[in-house]
Amino acid sequence: MSNIPVLLLTYNRPKYTKKNIDNLRKIKPKKIFIFCDGPKNNKDKNLCEDTIKETQKINWKCKIEKKFLKKNLGCKEGVSLAINWFFKRNYKGIILEDDCIANKSFFEFCNKMFSFYKNSKKVGCITGDNFLSNEFKFKNGYYFSKYANCWGWATWRHTWKLYKKDINFWPNFKKSKSWEKNFLSSEERKYWSLVFDECYKDKIDSWAYSWTLSLWKNNLLTVTPSKNLVKNIGLSSSRKKISMYSSIIYKMKYLNVKKIKFNNNLKIDQKADNYVFENHFKGKMKIRLWKILRIFNQ
Repeated sequence: MSNIPVLLLTYNRPKYTKKNIDNLRKIKPKKIFIFCDGPKNNKDKNLCEDTIKETQKINWKCKIEKKFLKKNLGCKEGVSLAINWFFKRNYKGIILEDDCIANKSFFEFCNKMFSFYKNSKKVGCITGDNFLSNEFKFKNGYYFSKYANCWGWATWRHTWKLYKKDINFWPNFKKSKSWEKNFLSSEERKYWSLVFDECYKDKIDSWAYSWTLSLWKNNLLTVTPSKNLVKNIGLSSSRKKISMYSSIIYKMKYLNVKKIKFNNNLKIDQKADNYVFENHFKGKMKIRLWKILRIFNQ
């Protein structure tokens, strides 16, 4: 059984919730917190009710706390509320969305990283996601990234307290020397400036971008495993799916956590991050696309 508290974020996808709970049954976390956003309409209401029924099928010995909303708050507001609630009750924990299926080694990895970096002032997040090709090798079993990928992740209460949902600091931070001379490449800075501009204007409903920027503002790193430990089953039904998502770099693999060695070289692996920026986020391609769209919209 895993001693790390788990927050399961659900909404209107009972099939995904069932699969996630079936998977958690193999791990048997001792503390589970379940959040379900409220319905947008009658169809949503039925699906949310079915989702809640699935959460009632947790049948192993554990402590369960639930927070089910009657009204829909959406991605940014709803998830922010859920994680705030979770960390008021726990000093560390794992966060899983309903379509993010984590294997056993993810929980073992989080446990080890929590132990390694519990007193660190530079590590702010632990992710289970690895979006690299097989060409990348890491002798310690993990590396440090600027990207807090959230298809299964973990953090501490003191780090989450740095989270600013509405990124009200962004306009001033964007003009600061800290932003101009941080760990981003020039292309990354262009891309993320465009993203955060949209978030600040509430044109993107996302808690994850706000979380990323909050980590960057505080110069915090994300521990990333050498193998991908989480499978996003929601990708197969997404309209945004592209062929890359079914490639080998997104397949879930087992990581022998016992062989992981402590790495005190707290530096971003820029080569790995460049790969993620170009191949996962499609950063350079999107910058070119945005420039074209701006020309046509003038």
